[in-house]
Amino acid sequence: MKVIKTVAIKQVLTEKRKDQLLNELHFEKEQVVKELEQLKFQLHKKIKQHSSHEQNHSLRNSFQKEIKQREEKLRGIDFKVHQLNKLEIGTELRDGTVQSICEVKIGDNWDDIFSEAEIIIKDGIVHEIRKG
Repeated sequence: MKVIKTVAIKQVLTEKRKDQLLNELHFEKEQVVKELEQLKFQLHKKIKQHSSHEQNHSLRNSFQKEIKQREEKLRGIDFKVHQLNKLEIGTELRDGTVQSICEVKIGDNWDDIFSEAEIIIKDGIVHEIRKG
């Protein structure tokens, strides 16, 4: 009988991988900054269109929520960059999971079948497969 089990994927932090992650974070940060600028522009544009003080206050509140979310996201990205810069080369980073099909036969040790398994990736290449 075949069963499905979850296998952890880990990436070994190399200079190449670190640069790739930093570039991804930089791109994400640029996108959030653009969204933030666009929200602020839209807010000013809508405020000019509405003359009522009550409408302006309501608009400001709704836009401020969105702006605060983007600012929080920026702080999160900055934190990730800071943490990534602190990590040593060779550190293993968890990078999700995959499903694996295992063959189960009568007499197999159940604990061995479902013991922790990991696939270690280094610069996009499977470097090691760990079982148990």
